[in-house]
Amino acid sequence: MINLLVRATAPWILLICVLISVPARAQATFTPDENAWYGVVARSSGRSLDVTNASSEAGAATVQWEFTHANSQQWRFVPAAKGSDFYRIEARHSGKCLTLEKPDENAPLVQRPWTGSFYQQWKLVPSGPLGSFMLISRGNDKCAALAAADKFNGTPVVGQRVQNRATQQWKLFKLRLNVDPTQPGFGPPEPLLSLNTTTGNELQPVVTPDGNTLYFSRTRYSGNKEGVTESGDIWMSTSANNGRTWAPATRLDALNTTQNNGVMSVVREGRTLLVRGDYQRDGTFRDEGISRVEREATGKNVKPVAVEIANYYSAGPATSFYMTPDEQILLLSLERGDSQGANDLYVSRPTTDGLWTEPFNLGGVVNSPGFEFAPWLAPDGKTLYFSSYGHAGYGSADIFVTTRLDETWTRWTEPRNLGAPLNGPGFDAYLSLTADGKQAYYASSRTANGPADLFRTPTGVLPVADTSKPAAPEPVVPAVAARMLLTGRTLDAKTRQPLVTEVKIVRLDPNIIFNATARTDATGGSYQFSVPPGRYRLQATRAGYLTATDTVNMTGSRSVELALVPAAVGSSLELPTLIFAQGKYTLLPASYTELNRLARTLQDNPTVNIRLEGHTDNQGRADLNVKLSEDRVAEVKRYLVTRGVAETRISTVGYGGSKPRASNDREETRKLNRRVEFTIVK
Repeated sequence: MINLLVRATAPWILLICVLISVPARAQATFTPDENAWYGVVARSSGRSLDVTNASSEAGAATVQWEFTHANSQQWRFVPAAKGSDFYRIEARHSGKCLTLEKPDENAPLVQRPWTGSFYQQWKLVPSGPLGSFMLISRGNDKCAALAAADKFNGTPVVGQRVQNRATQQWKLFKLRLNVDPTQPGFGPPEPLLSLNTTTGNELQPVVTPDGNTLYFSRTRYSGNKEGVTESGDIWMSTSANNGRTWAPATRLDALNTTQNNGVMSVVREGRTLLVRGDYQRDGTFRDEGISRVEREATGKNVKPVAVEIANYYSAGPATSFYMTPDEQILLLSLERGDSQGANDLYVSRPTTDGLWTEPFNLGGVVNSPGFEFAPWLAPDGKTLYFSSYGHAGYGSADIFVTTRLDETWTRWTEPRNLGAPLNGPGFDAYLSLTADGKQAYYASSRTANGPADLFRTPTGVLPVADTSKPAAPEPVVPAVAARMLLTGRTLDAKTRQPLVTEVKIVRLDPNIIFNATARTDATGGSYQFSVPPGRYRLQATRAGYLTATDTVNMTGSRSVELALVPAAVGSSLELPTLIFAQGKYTLLPASYTELNRLARTLQDNPTVNIRLEGHTDNQGRADLNVKLSEDRVAEVKRYLVTRGVAETRISTVGYGGSKPRASNDREETRKLNRRVEFTIVK
């Protein structure tokens, strides 16, 4: 859970406030409960203090990592001596203490057995917003800080001189399982046997108001359009007896694409579906935002219309949505600049001009440092059900309920875990109630690593007392996937000499969260990662150079070389993953990852201006090729502007087929000429 902690004000700060006649707000001293465990979360990133690979070894380094309630992310603050305001900070998984390894600037923070050293004693000093603290070492007055201002899993935690930066400020979240067995709950879950498969995942059940049609998504299922992949297809089932039994499901291909598809809600008295993504007029699909489509539309009349949301964006593709049947409230699960950690829950309202307001964060009571998703709002407009990996639970994701206290949409009751039998050691999510409120549907995997199935359960019954569960949940340890070695070098693209860089790896497959950071050595520019099988994005960065990226599919150990282009005026870089519809300027979904990265790069370097240059092959009329290349770079510019890059920083030019970089004689080389590049002009 998230507790609002009240920060203390040191006497010397109070004295200064008196001297300069600035009124100070009274603040109570915060004293950690030495018998409780806390998540320690970086204010700048929302990621938690963790020990590398959850190691129990002495000397293991600390890093930031997405908050999942792992024992290596739980810390106890025990006074170093009776009455002392310095604490030893003890990791739950190992019993070892947070230790500043050396007095040097940017020295690593590690875990070591308690010896009483001043470098193992830490003071909580208020800094930044209410409830944020610096952790100050008694040994040299340096503070615990992130080595870099990013959100990547694996960024080291180090000791730095105090500068009151957000990367030096931490929030403490007391961890406890909030279950109230006296509240009305849910009855024994009943699996929907006619819909559940043995290997695929059945997710996000949405029932129509009459109770006779059920929409849901399937992933990793051989019967999907794309086969066994992580992208979901929409499936539909009907019932002749108000949901007591369901007919075998059919695939809703009128709405399915090669990307991730799903029905989010049913609105307008059951006449309209809210579906994920943006269906383009030319038949392409962008997994971004949501659209409306009439339920009864068939054939060419199936024309989903995008819902326009002001300043809509999310840092990742794992989004979810819910719209109330009267279309007055839209709830969103997104990762944005003001998110507490990973995805947070947001609200948006319709405006008189048909648009929707910019997503507004529901605040730090509902949203934890972890990942909140699958919101569902009851008809009273106040009772919110959602799923979370961040709030304390029994295993993987659990289902929670909270009540809105006023019209600000930021004041909520403490989220309550719905407990057994709804939540268990596996994945539990996507709860929604039928129109009469008597039944609930949800998705659950009853084991930590099993496939998710659909369940139905009666509402309004007292939950079964769960005496087998401890007061504080023990995390379920997933099976460890086989590892393989990814090695390589980072080089200057022009001189081919090794470079010292920071290399980050991000897993693209959503079944495992894996991000890590390495720093290459000075002699060979070498790096290495030990990773499970799957697809990854590599990114190498160094001051004075453009970022180099690559995507790798790890099926065995391999080596990948990354070449960085000097970031001088005139330096150019191709955007290799930009893909357009054949003969058109419409961007295909696979392009957005590259464009989002370019947008972030431009936002991180606000003084840099670029020129986008479009190229085609020599097939067809030259004038039409020039027009096509101009339209394509204009579309890339349009997208970058929607992601917050100032229009004045981007110029465009289309060269058509006049600047080939390979032969146009064969398709194998001709396709290399169909490209978009950018050149630094300032």
